[in-house]
Amino acid sequence: MEKLYDLANAAGLKDKINAMFEGEHINSTEDRAVLHVATRAPRDKVINVDGKNVVPQVWDVLDKIKDFTDKVRDGEWVGATGKPLTSVVAVGIGGSFLGPLFVHTSLRTCPEAAEGARGRQLRFLANVDPVDVARSLNGLDPETTLVVVVSKTFTTAEARSISRRSPYGRGGVVHADP
Repeated sequence: MEKLYDLANAAGLKDKINAMFEGEHINSTEDRAVLHVATRAPRDKVINVDGKNVVPQVWDVLDKIKDFTDKVRDGEWVGATGKPLTSVVAVGIGGSFLGPLFVHTSLRTCPEAAEGARGRQLRFLANVDPVDVARSLNGLDPETTLVVVVSKTFTTAEARSISRRSPYGRGGVVHADP
């Protein structure tokens, strides 16, 4: 453990964590803040990015996501033919694939989550390779399948490509770019 602590200190990990919580542009590839902490912040928390508190924007999107998912689960949001949606394909690249997959995996052993998911299935797709797309969609009914593109910015080539043309079903995209 001592070597791990030494490595963290040498890398300036504490300063980087503080910079993340302060909304600094630590994503050097995209020259933007990393807002993971804002997605988990209480409504009254203040996290400023470029002088603006982004928490209200994040909560606006989280509320929209909850409203949308409640409608899907309650059968209010249906497929193009009016049938309830029972299958979801979550398409994401990198963390937008891994995050939802990790949450799904962790909830599989939760009795309440298992009961809520009864009669439904969730599949994940991590790229736009035609063979992987065909495998992910194999056996699904287009009338009862929702394809959701998961992306924080919709700036990757893959996310842009997927969001332009859903290969299956009727879907909704909630775009959050605080």
